[in-house]
Amino acid sequence: MKPLTSLFMERRKAAWQKGARYAALIARGLHFLPIFLLVFIYYGYRAFLEWLPSDFPVYLILTVLFTWFLSQTQIRTYVKAADPVFLLPADQSLQMYFKKSLLYNMGMQSLKILFWLGFVFPLFYTHIGDGKAFLLALAVLLPLKAWNVWIHWLELRNKDGYTLHQILRWGSNGLVCLWLFSGSLFSWPLIVALGWLGWLTSYHHRFTAPASIIPWDRLLLLEEQIISRYYRLASHFVDVPHIKNERKKRPIFAPILHSVRYGRENTYLYLYLRTFFRYREPFGVYIRLTLVTTLLLATFQPEWWLFMVILSIAMYITGIQLPWIRRIHRFQPWFRLYPLPDEKKRTGWARLAFILLGVQASLVVLLQWWLWKDPFPFLPMLLLFGWLVAWFLGQIHLPKKLHQKSSIIH
Repeated sequence: MKPLTSLFMERRKAAWQKGARYAALIARGLHFLPIFLLVFIYYGYRAFLEWLPSDFPVYLILTVLFTWFLSQTQIRTYVKAADPVFLLPADQSLQMYFKKSLLYNMGMQSLKILFWLGFVFPLFYTHIGDGKAFLLALAVLLPLKAWNVWIHWLELRNKDGYTLHQILRWGSNGLVCLWLFSGSLFSWPLIVALGWLGWLTSYHHRFTAPASIIPWDRLLLLEEQIISRYYRLASHFVDVPHIKNERKKRPIFAPILHSVRYGRENTYLYLYLRTFFRYREPFGVYIRLTLVTTLLLATFQPEWWLFMVILSIAMYITGIQLPWIRRIHRFQPWFRLYPLPDEKKRTGWARLAFILLGVQASLVVLLQWWLWKDPFPFLPMLLLFGWLVAWFLGQIHLPKKLHQKSSIIH
């Protein structure tokens, strides 16, 4: 048994190793898609900077963004369900465990702020200030993020008034960011901000339970939520046996299900279509990607060739998540009792994938119609292109991936 003083580091290492395995599997399944996305973000960012008017209130955008980045804080403690029983007697070592957790989270959350500051640097440099102003913003936001982690930890240990304390913290972050990005923080508002943050820290301490009282229920729930979010994200790309997908009745789609003709040829098509509509994922991802792609194309209104590239990427991202519809049934015994050859499973899923991707392409293209002064001849051309991509992904590329051995991490 390992000493309790090194327990946090051991759990952190194990979690990072498992996360790295999932990340490697996801990266292997995406192939060159991340590179295409990075190139698209680069050119899209450049086009956005060129389009943005010089008098646009960029400081308001940065205020909203960094208020969210600062306030939305999560703390990884890596606690387990048995810890309240087995670790509670070791009071002193347990306090050291949570101190290490707090320092670790401060470092990781500060890295996130550093990443987003680097991402918005071109926007900051062209509309807010020079390199010196950026370094001053960095010197303010990094300590402020560490302070948010500390205050959030006090909020978790708070006996009551959790919502009120969160409102105070979010409001304080918003006010500091507004002063910072408007260029007026480094005067009397800096003194006001420091005094206010000091008083707010003291105010949180007054309502915080003693260090010996650990909010095990909150910490366990928070840890479970964080892990579930990560596994749900990973399940879009690889098999994850650790999560359960939520099911929901959607009677609005019942006519579509009833339209499938009864017969042996459509057995698996009906099953997969029903699975798609009733389960939270990938139905939710399908809807979100369709809406995001539509809004993205409606906002930038790119050239027809770039329109095709963006549409193809969106359809591919959607398509690589559709095999889950078939994989979810692989361990169900009644599924193996169907008096149908296994080839029907592949063809039924391929038909569904082709239809779903074709419908997605049609929705994205047709919703752009009102933006075009002259939709012909590009509208029929883009519709044809979308259905060709749907045919290639649904009938050729994705079915081949279904023959590969599923990667399951225990």
